[in-house]
This record gives sequence, C-alpha cells and structure tokens, in this order.
Amino acid sequence: MTKIPLPTIGEILQEEFMIPLGISPVTLSKKTTISLEQIDHILHNKLVINADISQQIGQVFHVSDNYFLKLQKDINERK
Repeated sequence: MTKIPLPTIGEILQEEFMIPLGISPVTLSKKTTISLEQIDHILHNKLVINADISQQIGQVFHVSDNYFLKLQKDINERK
C-alpha cells in the first residue's frame, strides 16, 4: 500500500490561507515583523514555525496564536 505524503507547513500556509485570501509573501511580511526571507523559508520548509511566528501569522489569518505551532508539531510527530 502506498502512503500518501503529509502536507508540509509551507504547503498548508500557502494553499489553505495565503492563496484563498490573496495574501502574498510580501503582504504577509508587511503585516508582521517576519522578514520576507523567513516567510520564503517557511513556505519552502527550510524554517520551522516557532511560537512568535505562529502568533503573528495567526493574527493575520484570525486563528489562535498557537494554531500554526500545533500544526507544525503534528506534522513533525507524523514524520
């Protein structure tokens, strides 16, 4: 049986939040104190979400402050 690969935090952020709401990486960076480089690294799974990043992104997308942190933890546990 073939295992379906888990989505990454970057894929979820982009496909479920940024694209549907029309928020570009530049806009997300401007709405937070997260640099464009850090956002790019998150989207390409080169940077792990921490509590500060989760809080800032959560505020932009109107989800709980630890939503993305918990999501990151769930993804890491299932690897």
